[in-house]
Amino acid sequence: MDCPYNLANNRQVRMLSDLTLVGCYNLSVMPEKQRNKVLLESAKSNLKHMAFFGLTEFQRKTQYLFEKTFNMNFISPFTQYNTTRASSVEINEEIQKRIEGLNFLDMELYSYAKDLFLQRYQFMRQKEHQEARRKRQEQRKFLKGRFLQTHFQSQSQGQSQSQNPSQNQSQNPNPNANPNLPPNLIQNLTQSLSQNSSQKENRANPKQNPGQEQHESNTSNGTHDYIGSVEKWR
Repeated sequence: MDCPYNLANNRQVRMLSDLTLVGCYNLSVMPEKQRNKVLLESAKSNLKHMAFFGLTEFQRKTQYLFEKTFNMNFISPFTQYNTTRASSVEINEEIQKRIEGLNFLDMELYSYAKDLFLQRYQFMRQKEHQEARRKRQEQRKFLKGRFLQTHFQSQSQGQSQSQNPSQNQSQNPNPNANPNLPPNLIQNLTQSLSQNSSQKENRANPKQNPGQEQHESNTSNGTHDYIGSVEKWR
């Protein structure tokens, strides 16, 4: 700490920055304050444009970011250690503040790196959730389509069965509601109605022509309405 040329100070900024911007190690190219600003901005820019970087205090998040960024999985999970070799060294508060003052560029770079790292982590998590949500929506659409397809097929089968004449006859024994009545049944019913109508008219007017009675009986209301309903069903 007493050496003004100690290369341990702000080493992280110096390793990540482009030293050609400040004349490498030639301290006479620009003032120290400007030099520190250029080095810090250069280190931040290079860190930002890296595809991946991790932080020691976030081992699990570092592993997660690496795996999602490069689509690779580690065999075993990272282990988070809350203590390092440096933590075993006991220093007082005054010395600690002096170390932080000598490495103020690294302190600022670390604060920036931590914020950027957590932003990337949150972005990857949101992207993962969105992808999972999209897959669930596609699965629901697929299942809904299968359900509608099955439902329409069931309806189609039901309609085709309802239009089957043999099934209609078994379900509807009433000949008046069946469009496929036997011809002999219609003829027998017509003749029966005609005879009844002819007998009534003969009682009312016994001198009427028999041929005329047969013609008028065929056009009686009951027979005409019945045959008309059959034709309508057909």
